[in-house]
Amino acid sequence: MEHIVSAGNMKTPWVNLDPEKGLIELGGRSIPENTESVYRPLIEWLEEYIAAPKDTTTVRVDFEYFNSSSAKYLIRFLEYFTNIRDNGKEVIINWYYDDDELLEYGEDFQDVLEMKFNFFPAKEFKKF
Repeated sequence: MEHIVSAGNMKTPWVNLDPEKGLIELGGRSIPENTESVYRPLIEWLEEYIAAPKDTTTVRVDFEYFNSSSAKYLIRFLEYFTNIRDNGKEVIINWYYDDDELLEYGEDFQDVLEMKFNFFPAKEFKKF
């Protein structure tokens, strides 16, 4: 499996998908004109990863801002981790937020997915 790293920009998130470490990180801003073109490759990568995940998968979600269409893809992306968990592997989701709205999104996603998230206030937004 390929290790994918993307720096992102003012409209698309930065990404670090490291299958060897079981580390999936994304964040920054997500306000693309075509949300599917951004998230489809990430979901395809994740579909391959869940076939043979590490014993522990750590997910870092560290957005400064995302729009509603990105939120729909983000929850679809995070839903794949329930499959990993349901197959007896450990999944750690670390959700960073800098305002109440981002915290509420994380809490809502946690409730919908029925997965425990660890919440951390973000001091500044750092790429991996």
